[in-house]
Amino acid sequence: MLKSIVHEIIGTPRREPELPQSLEQFRDRKRVLIIYADAQDDRAVIQDEWLRNAHMRLIEEDVEVFIIAGGGAFSLFDDGSDLDADDVRERLQGPPSGEFGLILIGRDGTVKLRSDEPRTAEDIFAAFEMLPKQTPW
Repeated sequence: MLKSIVHEIIGTPRREPELPQSLEQFRDRKRVLIIYADAQDDRAVIQDEWLRNAHMRLIEEDVEVFIIAGGGAFSLFDDGSDLDADDVRERLQGPPSGEFGLILIGRDGTVKLRSDEPRTAEDIFAAFEMLPKQTPW
């Protein structure tokens, strides 16, 4: 009883998501930017344009960009890597299907940035400098 009251008052700590198996290939090598997009959402179009304008910088910073839409995962710059879109959405606690979202994962496997709005390339590059969360996955 006391235990449940304490959890009610202070809340239960949020469990960190597990890194999907299909993203393990990038750990310690590259950063990964996942964009959850819906064809009916203008935010995805805006984000796509901003990322394409920063294409060379993304390559220089070793960032792989994937778009998850329509049940599939597609590399923005034709990397050819295979991702399990459903597993990535579930394990990274991405937005529901049809919603826009953005998740940046650092080389260490921690989430550096999570947003439900488009982010400029400068915002994304600034997130590289953030300290990792205490519990890497």
